[in-house]
Amino acid sequence: MRIKEIVVHYARLLKDVSDVPQKEVMILLAELLRKETSWLVAHGDEEIVLPPLFEEWMNRRTRYEPLEYILERAEFYAKTFYVDSNVLIPRPETELLVDKVVEEARALSSPVIVEIGTGSGIIAIMTAHLLPDASIIAVDISGEALKVAKKNARLHGVEDRIEFIEGSYLAGIHRSIDILVSNPPYIALNEPLGKGLSYEPSLALFGGEKGNEMLCRIIDLYAQHEIKTLVCEMGYDQRIALTCYAKQKGLEIEFYQDLAGLDRGFWIKEQK
Repeated sequence: MRIKEIVVHYARLLKDVSDVPQKEVMILLAELLRKETSWLVAHGDEEIVLPPLFEEWMNRRTRYEPLEYILERAEFYAKTFYVDSNVLIPRPETELLVDKVVEEARALSSPVIVEIGTGSGIIAIMTAHLLPDASIIAVDISGEALKVAKKNARLHGVEDRIEFIEGSYLAGIHRSIDILVSNPPYIALNEPLGKGLSYEPSLALFGGEKGNEMLCRIIDLYAQHEIKTLVCEMGYDQRIALTCYAKQKGLEIEFYQDLAGLDRGFWIKEQK
């Protein structure tokens, strides 16, 4: 078959799976041919033999498995990270979380930054890149997730900059913390998931019956450990509940929005 015929044929199979079916077919095909997608466009009339893995990959995608898991990579902050089904796929809005951490850290001298629930390690790794004088500790309860995070730290040359700890919340950390950061699970247990999300680890998605339980626990830890600043990602509909919870603790909470104008995260700072 000619390349352009392959793209059209397989794009039909993805029409209910993807908003950009032709683009996804081209990405998968280009990956296996070790070509750029632009090469496929320029050689649309060229006949090729489909690589053996192509059918398998297409079958996985038609079952709504995310493209990132099939390719075992995801983009974040214009860098490429390894991902598999043990970790959440990075979302672009999480770059805003990193931006806020960096903003707060630059006002401090050699800050100690702790991340709860590091997953693929993207937040800790980008923080290490952007804050060369910071000490960074990344915690996750999943040993399999930590393997992914450590692999990414090696890939990006910051494995010596980050201390990885397998544990729950702040267990195992015995030093003062300047900034606590987390993108924890914040989906309510009864909230239905999209077909693609069902492939991602439930441990990284569900935050409890209401969805904000882990966020509240992290706020508690922030107050108990007298940490200077807390920065967290959150669900778009959790502002009221988190505001009430912070006020009960005598804390002032502020929120930031994503590019769609939805509440996406918050920060709390020590009162001076």
